[in-house]
Amino acid sequence: MNKTSDVVRDTERELRDHPSGMNTLVVRRSYDASPEELWDAITDPERLVRWFLPISGDLRVGGRFQLEGNASGEILRCERPSTIGLTWESGGGSSEVQLRLTPAGEATVLELEHAPVPVEIIPNAAPGAWGIGAGWEMGLVALGDYLAGDLPEGRAVDWIAKAGPEELANASESAERISQAWTKVISQRG
Repeated sequence: MNKTSDVVRDTERELRDHPSGMNTLVVRRSYDASPEELWDAITDPERLVRWFLPISGDLRVGGRFQLEGNASGEILRCERPSTIGLTWESGGGSSEVQLRLTPAGEATVLELEHAPVPVEIIPNAAPGAWGIGAGWEMGLVALGDYLAGDLPEGRAVDWIAKAGPEELANASESAERISQAWTKVISQRG
């Protein structure tokens, strides 16, 4: 994580009601990048693999994608450089993810919306088991580090696999802080 950011303070979190009776998870982070630069970092497979996961498939509207060791889905909407919509198929369930990029002066705000999600999977499920809130946010923190040039060379999955005990402890502490922030958002909804 770059030295001047804070995983909790630098992220806006929101839960909205979803017509299903579950929730819509919303995460917003600002990046020191143009919409075009941020768009390329989240859509170019060669750049995405540096901070997130390897992706394969037919990466166009109507095409299907597969994230290595994670979710798959269909690309529903793609409007460069502002909006991506896709299904998120994981663990036998299906939901939708929307990514919106909005210019904000010299920066760009990325808003991620994931719905429907049950509230119990948002904070960490157990020590060492990230909830969906921490999972998305840790990826978005890595995106910021990638854009700032603060990540090691190579694929994220490879340098994470080689991480030492101190790096893993720092990531676990960050995920726990994020989970606590989501627990607070949930409790404020009543």
